[in-house]
Amino acid sequence: MVILAVVLLAVVMIGFTITRSTGTPLYASLGVAVSEAIIEQRAEEMGLNEPIVVQFWTYLTHLLQGDLGVSRISRIPVAEDIALKLPATAEMVFFTLMVSFIWAIPLGVRAGLRPGGRLAKLGEGMAQFGVSVPAFWLGLLFIFLLYFLPPRLPEPLGPLPALFPPPLGRLGGVDPPAMVTGFYTVDALIAGDFRLAWEALWHLILPAVTLSLTSGPPLFRVTRTAVSEAMASPFVEAAYSYGLGRRTVLIRDVLRNASPPVLNLAAMTFGYLIGGGVLVEVVFSWPGIGSYAVWGMDNSDYDVVLAVVIIAAVIYVILYFIVDLIQFAMDPRLRD
Repeated sequence: MVILAVVLLAVVMIGFTITRSTGTPLYASLGVAVSEAIIEQRAEEMGLNEPIVVQFWTYLTHLLQGDLGVSRISRIPVAEDIALKLPATAEMVFFTLMVSFIWAIPLGVRAGLRPGGRLAKLGEGMAQFGVSVPAFWLGLLFIFLLYFLPPRLPEPLGPLPALFPPPLGRLGGVDPPAMVTGFYTVDALIAGDFRLAWEALWHLILPAVTLSLTSGPPLFRVTRTAVSEAMASPFVEAAYSYGLGRRTVLIRDVLRNASPPVLNLAAMTFGYLIGGGVLVEVVFSWPGIGSYAVWGMDNSDYDVVLAVVIIAAVIYVILYFIVDLIQFAMDPRLRD
């Protein structure tokens, strides 16, 4: 726990220094057509005239009390905005990982078992494609092909509707369900509104597939390598020599021993996507913390940007801690 606290403190220090050295929110909040006296007065109110060490200490003391600061532009507490926007990002990332698990892990297992098979080649082709294209470009391509360029029928039937909804956020203007978890798909199901749940899922598909195709390739390759190495291990040969069936060996020995690196990468991918899906959020007008961070950077809003960095770092640390506990429970060698 001490190491985790040191890591978070280092993140706060580095983030604080970088945000304070890249610009000032004064002109974004006041405009340029103001007098120097007004600018000095606002700088004094914001504490920007204090030495950087004093500013950092003030921020840190507030942070330890759970105060992420106030937006210098909207004057809204950052914690309130984060509470509204983080569920949107988390829902998109959760579905992204689900899509990645559906294609990357099964293809990775198959590629590890039969390296030259058709499914192995399919997985490698998808991985090559995913690492070769930027996520935002792929998102724009999907929007163009599946929304702006729908298939058409001959007259007088007219054009078919778009295959997917416009890139206008989580529901495209439809009223959201009552907030329980912050996940619109789950909250709509809790409310018994299956039509709204489908609407939320419909808007999730393209962003999730876009991120999955570009973030899933490492998951496929790590799974393939882990399974291949496990299959070549002496304990697998020993299991076969004892007369155990292929399915038993695969489930009990191969997959169990191949799972730790896959779990590590899944946690890393989740943490990365919390802050790394920024451009995809912008492309699909997704109201998550990535878009919120871009807005903060455009306006040199220190507290907004730093809060997003801290939240992403905390999620990283918590996920790695949970994965370590899972591996500790799975691997008896770690308990010796």
